[in-house]
Amino acid sequence: MKTVLITGANKSIGFETARQLARRAILYISAAGTWKRAKKAVEKLRSEGHTNVEAIQIDVSDPHLL
Repeated sequence: MKTVLITGANKSIGFETARQLARRAILYISAAGTWKRAKKAVEKLRSEGHTNVEAIQIDVSDPHLL
């Protein structure tokens, strides 16, 4: 299975891209600036029946997380 990391996947174009990829059975990983936003995006997609989605939190401004 292919895996895709989408930054900003919790809103607008990023979210719709994630939705389209999830429909194609591609594992989509939601990356947002906060855990709450990433988790909310994944929960919304799961409520639509997509099970191949995961949430992570990233902060590219924090060098310890890179």
